[in-house]
Amino acid sequence: MKNILLPTDFSDNSWKAISYALELLKDAECTFYLMHSYEPQVAAPSTAVTSKRANSIIMESMKSEAVSGLNKLKKQIDALPKNENHTFKTSIINDYFTSAVKTKVKEHSIDAVILGTKGASGLKEVTLGSNTAGLIGKLTCPIIAVPSNVVFNDINEIGFAVDYSINSYTNGLSLLKALDEHFEAQVSVVHILKDKALTPEKISSKEKLIDFLNPVPTHFYQLTDVSVAIGTRIFSESRKLDMMCVIAKKHNFFEKLFNKSQSKSISHHAKVPLIIFNEASF
Repeated sequence: MKNILLPTDFSDNSWKAISYALELLKDAECTFYLMHSYEPQVAAPSTAVTSKRANSIIMESMKSEAVSGLNKLKKQIDALPKNENHTFKTSIINDYFTSAVKTKVKEHSIDAVILGTKGASGLKEVTLGSNTAGLIGKLTCPIIAVPSNVVFNDINEIGFAVDYSINSYTNGLSLLKALDEHFEAQVSVVHILKDKALTPEKISSKEKLIDFLNPVPTHFYQLTDVSVAIGTRIFSESRKLDMMCVIAKKHNFFEKLFNKSQSKSISHHAKVPLIIFNEASF
């Protein structure tokens, strides 16, 4: 990976995600783009004239706070042991979060976006913070969502929850393979089996996944008589995984895994960094 986007809202959780990213990629030559976005102010039609000046003052204040926040963040990073492999660039953008991230991903050919699962808003009942969740399915590059309680340790085993509906894995999983090869980690693939056996189509998808991951050490598991949400959580905890991977898909596996109605049970699952791939990138 060469270009990494690190969105920040200057929260403690955001700093922990940045710290995790720096440790995860300490041996890789990377340019880290530290980005903060602040939303445009929209005045109601009836107050547009009188509030124009007020909005201008508010926007200037928000920009000033963003500059100050990024300068402070850069000083925090500079206080860490220097890593010659890492280069840092900062940017401030006046746009809505998802739009800002999409712009920077395209502008800098970003290989991965790394951010915390919760922001300054401190959402407790949603597994992924609203900003992180809003990016799912919107980016061509992977997202690495880092829980606030995670401290980087060596990567020994990475889980990968699949439904075997992908026909070609190729570049869509390049990040997973790169991490596996660098850390010499094992991949543990889990499938929640609904039927008595895999269909021919799912068998074909599994074989293609095996071919793609080769020669990475890979083990395959199947769980039955359990929901996707609970099964994935149990698998993650029982294996004591260092990371977990999923593929974001509409109206299918991913929505079942991260449905807000199941946030209470899924929150236990989000104890390890989660790599979210977008089906559209395959």
